Amino acid sequence: MELTDAGPVVLLAVLALVVFGLVVAGWPRWGSRVGRAVVRGVQVVLLNVLVLALAGAALNDQYLFYSSWGDLFGSRSTSVQVHHGGTSPEVVSAPVSGPGLRGVAAPAVLPPLPQPGSRLQTYTVVDSRSNAEGQVYVHLPVGYDPRSSRTYPVILGLHGFPSGPRGFLKLDFLSSVDALTAEGRLAPSIVVVPRIDTPASLDTECVNGGAGQPQTDTWLAHDIPAWTVHHFHVKQTRTSWATLGYSYGAWCAASLSMRHPDVFGAAVVLLGYFRPDFSAAYDPLTAASGRGYDLVTMARTAPPPVAMWVLTSREDPLSYPTTSKFLSVARSPLDVTGTVLAHGGHRDSVFTPYVPAALVWLAQTLPGFRA
Repeated sequence: MELTDAGPVVLLAVLALVVFGLVVAGWPRWGSRVGRAVVRGVQVVLLNVLVLALAGAALNDQYLFYSSWGDLFGSRSTSVQVHHGGTSPEVVSAPVSGPGLRGVAAPAVLPPLPQPGSRLQTYTVVDSRSNAEGQVYVHLPVGYDPRSSRTYPVILGLHGFPSGPRGFLKLDFLSSVDALTAEGRLAPSIVVVPRIDTPASLDTECVNGGAGQPQTDTWLAHDIPAWTVHHFHVKQTRTSWATLGYSYGAWCAASLSMRHPDVFGAAVVLLGYFRPDFSAAYDPLTAASGRGYDLVTMARTAPPPVAMWVLTSREDPLSYPTTSKFLSVARSPLDVTGTVLAHGGHRDSVFTPYVPAALVWLAQTLPGFRA
């Protein structure tokens, strides 16, 4: 019986009613006066404990202060590790609908690198399907050779807002990838860091708007992966593609993986959230069309076969409310590994120390990233 099920509330309510009935009925009626008084006192104390526990369970059911028993009993710890949903083998072996990248044909000869000899390549990518144009950085593994037939797994790195691809590069992601690769704990990987929002000044929340509006979901889930296949030697199976993001980029990472499991097999979500958080100036989704982007509802009603590493903090007003709800409802074949911090707000210094652990998890979870 999970903490967030209806079971604890129902059980506590039934027990409270039973004890209340015993108190009202004056049970037991036999024994000495002192003995009956002691039993009655115990019943009253127990009734109060049950009522308080019932109130706590009901409040937790409403506001989700704790997402699991482990979360509850570890609440005094600096961090709590939780696991919800399925297992990694389920994610790897589960069938998914959709073409993925199997239908994208890699060219016989790749285009030349714009900065030959450099591990960091810079592009401006234009795509007519999503009517998007944005800067894309590509970080290549040591020894990458365009003339070789060796293929690599891909991490799609997603920045925050307001920011851009350079904001992602300034953090510890690429150095962590290099360090773990050198230690033999992560397969050599290509990291693709696109501009999320096109135009750059608009917080699109990585969704497709209506006619004439940005198609950011298509840009990131289809156009950028296809462009990557056309420019680099990459593996084209879902177990070799993952999203990784922080804050707004973490929401995008979660949304892309859950909505497109045929392309992405895993996501690393650092201080993200699980429902769109539009600004007052732009909300392209109506109540009807926006349901597909409610990842909490998706995790409960139609969980995809995706593995997810999630970091949140109880003191983070943006990340924690929807993340705690998401953790409480995630079920198989969705496989969620979570770390809930007791302290720390919404800032880079909170998630940076956990980047290596998230990448090690990725290497242990998806076959394409195993060293």
